[in-house]
Amino acid sequence: MAFSIPSFGKLFAAPAQSAVGIDIGTSSIKVVQLRRDKGRVVLETYGAIALGPYAGMEVGRATALPAEKVAEALKDVMREANVTTADCALSIPYASSLVSVITLPASLEKQLAQVMPLEARKYIPVPISEVLLDWFVISGGGKSASPNDKMEVLLVAIHNDTIAKFRSIASTAGLNVAFFEIEVFSTARAALDHGIAPVAVVDMGAATTKFYVVERGVIHESHIISRGSQDATLAAARALNTTVADAEQKKRKLGFQGDATIQGAVALSQSLQLTLSSLFSELGRTITAYETSHNQPLGAVVLTGGGATIKGMKEFAQKSIATEVRIADPFAKTQAPAFLEEILKEAGPEFCVAVGLALRRLQENG
Repeated sequence: MAFSIPSFGKLFAAPAQSAVGIDIGTSSIKVVQLRRDKGRVVLETYGAIALGPYAGMEVGRATALPAEKVAEALKDVMREANVTTADCALSIPYASSLVSVITLPASLEKQLAQVMPLEARKYIPVPISEVLLDWFVISGGGKSASPNDKMEVLLVAIHNDTIAKFRSIASTAGLNVAFFEIEVFSTARAALDHGIAPVAVVDMGAATTKFYVVERGVIHESHIISRGSQDATLAAARALNTTVADAEQKKRKLGFQGDATIQGAVALSQSLQLTLSSLFSELGRTITAYETSHNQPLGAVVLTGGGATIKGMKEFAQKSIATEVRIADPFAKTQAPAFLEEILKEAGPEFCVAVGLALRRLQENG
């Protein structure tokens, strides 16, 4: 099911250019429509739809749908959310991309167009002709660099087949794609502020959990853990002897509360703790290893993704992680009626990618 605020944009009569960010995940599609109005970023509408039913599966299950089925779901959520613009930005799954920081002599800055395809071969296990390459200098370089100086270059590669699939989805849905962006960059834009200290982002998706460290807007370290919030749902279904759809609903509504007055709440809390303890123990070790190897503490750990919306997740995570844990609040970067504040705060972690995409599109539109 989609959830949205279809009449939201009608609260603001002044005409303005709108942009929609679209995050196509394995278990759901999220859309967020923003517009700039007198210097403010205004939330017009948002919505999400589960992909499980389009694959003949339960809500909350990860899927591997063909492009035409994804396009069908995308059209449905856009209609239900009353999206009014075809101007969009689309996310690319992190697992379908390669992001790496390469150190090169600063003297090669003007030759990067020739150098980077050659360097990329050391990191990409497929022919360069099969990927779309992009890069930019993140430190060093410039006119003041001496011949012996080094520069850091961020290399990004996306397989051509992935781009083709998402272009097909957008075209079928009647959308004009302004750009594609790897989801980690969209998340960082929506979830993080411009602090100096490095921050770890833990994106809890349905099938996987992504961990990456962002410093001054640059992804410096990342990896994927092949466990996600779907594992917690499946374990809860077994523990409660109920359907996956019912377990997903209870997981979101009750979470770690463990209220003995609510049937199944204690068993659910125990199941979640048992399932997610090993994940957060691994994350805790990863964070400690990063801080030790870089001799620098992380400023915070920010939780995003659908898994971060589970009630009590922040408190549970804090028990395993010494660094301060925060829950992402991307809608805080937008203006919305006060009565929606709590709803948007609760739903926010799941919409980080979509918000980040729409924010960038608005910036590009000026």
